[in-house]
Amino acid sequence: MPEGWKLRIARLRPAAAINALAHVRATKLSLRTHLVVFGLAIVVPALLYSAFILERYTRSVHASDERRALQIARALSADVDREISAIITTLETLATSDAIATGDFKSFHLQAQEALRSRPTWHVVLVDANRRQLVNTRLPWGVQPPTSSESEPDLARIARETGKPHVSNLYVDTVAKRYVFGVSVPVRPRGEVRYALVMALEPERLVEILSGESLPPGWLAAIADRNNINMGRTRRAKEFLGRPIPEESLRQYAGRSEGVITTTDFEGQRALHAFHFSAHTGWRVAAWAPLGVVEGQLYQAWILFLWSGIALLSLSLLLAVGIGRLMAAPIGELMRAGAALGEGKPVSPIASTLREADELSLVLSRAARELETRMRAQAHLAAIVSSSPSAVVSLSPEGIVRTWNAAATALFGYAEEEAVGMPISVLTPEGSREGADRLYAQVRAGAVVQADVTRRRKDGRLIDVSINVAPMYDDAGKLVGISSIARDISERKARERQIEFLLRELAHRSKNLLAVVQAIAGQTARHSPSMEEFQVRFSARVAAMARAQDLLVARSWNGASMADLVRSQLAPFAEDASGRVSVHGPDLELKPDAVHSLTLALHELATNAAKYGALSVPEGRVDIRWALDGTGPEGRCFRLSWRERDGPPVARPQRKGFGHVVISDMVAASLSGKVKLDYAPEGLAWMIEAPAASVV
Repeated sequence: MPEGWKLRIARLRPAAAINALAHVRATKLSLRTHLVVFGLAIVVPALLYSAFILERYTRSVHASDERRALQIARALSADVDREISAIITTLETLATSDAIATGDFKSFHLQAQEALRSRPTWHVVLVDANRRQLVNTRLPWGVQPPTSSESEPDLARIARETGKPHVSNLYVDTVAKRYVFGVSVPVRPRGEVRYALVMALEPERLVEILSGESLPPGWLAAIADRNNINMGRTRRAKEFLGRPIPEESLRQYAGRSEGVITTTDFEGQRALHAFHFSAHTGWRVAAWAPLGVVEGQLYQAWILFLWSGIALLSLSLLLAVGIGRLMAAPIGELMRAGAALGEGKPVSPIASTLREADELSLVLSRAARELETRMRAQAHLAAIVSSSPSAVVSLSPEGIVRTWNAAATALFGYAEEEAVGMPISVLTPEGSREGADRLYAQVRAGAVVQADVTRRRKDGRLIDVSINVAPMYDDAGKLVGISSIARDISERKARERQIEFLLRELAHRSKNLLAVVQAIAGQTARHSPSMEEFQVRFSARVAAMARAQDLLVARSWNGASMADLVRSQLAPFAEDASGRVSVHGPDLELKPDAVHSLTLALHELATNAAKYGALSVPEGRVDIRWALDGTGPEGRCFRLSWRERDGPPVARPQRKGFGHVVISDMVAASLSGKVKLDYAPEGLAWMIEAPAASVV
């Protein structure tokens, strides 16, 4: 019995039992289930409410942490801005020195060193328009400063051109040979910007600022320049100096001036990360703490909640199981009765202290007797349907599939679980919907319909089927469904279509062939001096056409291979064709009309070669080549060439016969191509070029 029918019969068993029990009591659940549900009803709402409160608290803590992180990032960014502002103020003060205006750079060198004595890490450089360092307080006076490297940013030029202070990104200093960043201001002796004063600072100063009082314990901070290069970090600063910011963080910055994200830092830790973009420097300051630091207390709270919930649930379940075990005997009897019912065995009522169990056992006993009768009928029906070689489908009056046998699956491709519940119209192609609607309307009106129709499989393929559709009525005469039996007649329809096609093709080809033979006969007679000559020439040409017909028939008039065509036409003229005739070209499938045209041309060329050309002497050779390429004026082009060599000397004929008409005019016209014919003394050369669409 098919699995689908077994499942449908099995569904009837609990359904019958439940319907019968509905007359006795409304509750269907077991006592043990009631106890478990009761315990869960007490514990679960309390747990859900606790989880809700804890989740709200978690959200509040997260929001507070994010606000705190952003405040830290803003404070650190402000600290950095104040430091840069102090540097700019110092540089602008030095830029007003009279020593620069008078060109007394030695005095300016001393002034600058004295002014920066309290800041031993600060050094200034006075640079002219040619990037020459006129003063460099990092070096003693008199030591020639080096010219700024081309790889360094031209801070002096930027300050001179903009007339404003400028803060650079991180770069490698020419003198110090280590990472620095620069601050430059324009110098205006006598009101004209002629120099720039540059201060190159080491990023360690930024690390000192980031490590100040604004950074809480356990938190980390970093600063990146406008190129997203790390300039300083409060932990492992030297290790990560000059590294680009991780791509994950850059994607989340998304052009924002500030914000809070969750990302992975240089050390591979997941962290709560706040950033602030400084409009003063263009740098980005970030402050973060590992998630374990900011979420530690929340994690402990959730762990405590989970363990408490598990304990409460376990206690509730243990109580339910303990109480349920006291009543396990009647429940076990009912389970064994249910198993017997499922196996189709008789069921006897039980007597226990549990009223529900006794009532259910009575219902099961009656259901067992009823189902035994139904199962026999269902098994008989299922055997008939499953063994049917035809697709047997039952439908609702609205056309919804109710049952679906194995033959229907094989025919239409839908498995039973897919088909049951779907509209039968799914099988109807778009163009046949109206006819199918009329058919089912006739069946609903009481008619039994037999028809040959086209249906669509699951894979989209259309098939021809013969269907018998009839209405189904209940005992009261009410329409309750529709039965449909379908057989695959695709092979029969295909044979009918093939026969019809072959008859049409045979008539068409016969007319064409007779027209060609008639034309050959007329042209041969016109150019033949005698009846004997006409018979010889006409017979040879008809034989050539016959060989071409054999090739077409072998492929059901779908065309012929170019190589097969050449070999068939040369076979009568060269016994050792492989040694005297060379054939080169790709495997092409010719159209039927092209086969006829090329047959006549090849036959005339071979006849001429056998009488007067290369095939008339043992040492003569013929080279035949064809190809497809895309060099034609209208796209791909077909080329076929015939070249003779080592034969008798060739002379242009005094008279042009039918053969010349075939190879020069007729084949060119039929293929919409062009023919080139060369009577070279060393051998005849013939070539045709035609659009590929006319040939293949």
